[in-house]
Amino acid sequence: MLCLLVLAVTGVSAQDDIATMEQRLLETPILVNLDSPRLVEIFAAGQALGNRANVFTTIGDSNTTNGDFLQSLGLENGDLCAWGEYDDLRPSVDFFSVSPDGLSANSFTHAGSSIAAFRGFTSAAVLDPFWATNPVCEGGESPLTCEYRVSRPSVAVMMLGGRDVLAFTADDYRASVEQIVQQSIASGVIPVLTTFVVLPERTDVYPLSLEMNMALLDIAEAEQIPLINLWAAAYPLPDHGIGPDRSHLKARVGDYCNFAGAEQELGGTLRTLLTLQALDALRVNVLNVTDD
Repeated sequence: MLCLLVLAVTGVSAQDDIATMEQRLLETPILVNLDSPRLVEIFAAGQALGNRANVFTTIGDSNTTNGDFLQSLGLENGDLCAWGEYDDLRPSVDFFSVSPDGLSANSFTHAGSSIAAFRGFTSAAVLDPFWATNPVCEGGESPLTCEYRVSRPSVAVMMLGGRDVLAFTADDYRASVEQIVQQSIASGVIPVLTTFVVLPERTDVYPLSLEMNMALLDIAEAEQIPLINLWAAAYPLPDHGIGPDRSHLKARVGDYCNFAGAEQELGGTLRTLLTLQALDALRVNVLNVTDD
């Protein structure tokens, strides 16, 4: 009887912790720290190092390398997109129109081929030279440092965690993300963190995913760096924006950049829109170079 009572009390406590973390995510703005004075300092340091104001890159797993994320924005200068009420974002498509690596047309089409973004990547893999398999990478470089050297970006948009919940603790994740952030800042690259979505039905990893998202909120606040709160933005969407595989953000061919309604249904389209909004704010507030 005593064991049953202890288990019951522990269960209530765990549910309280989950509710507290969910509430914090819901109360956090969708876009955070996009005009922080810290960003001007990071950007200025990056310019001195030779980074390019009109180049951004990505850090992530298959939710980033999938073709639905950002890449459609870079095709035909965004003319294939339905802009709805977001036509004012188009100057940022123009701004980030240069090739980051001599292979991709622009930063948007490069999003899926960043050396720091690969299917199955964890936060630890981004930092591990073992995974820097691209021939352009030099000995001892991690995927992160290799990508920064090759692309010389001013901004790096990161979303990791979908694989971390299967392999690491929240403390492991926090330590890796902090290291990614510190290496980015030291390289003069503004890191943009993104909260990630795990469905509550995945009871084995859902609480851990919330703990990892808490780490992202903490780091963004401590370092005064940008954060895209995709978790909260996707909360009211069907299945919280997750697709039929119950893991990846939902996408639909033809609606990758349909901002005339698809962002209210598809997690992938919503993430693309929010990321472009963040990049647009950084262009206006921080990246002090004219569009031409």
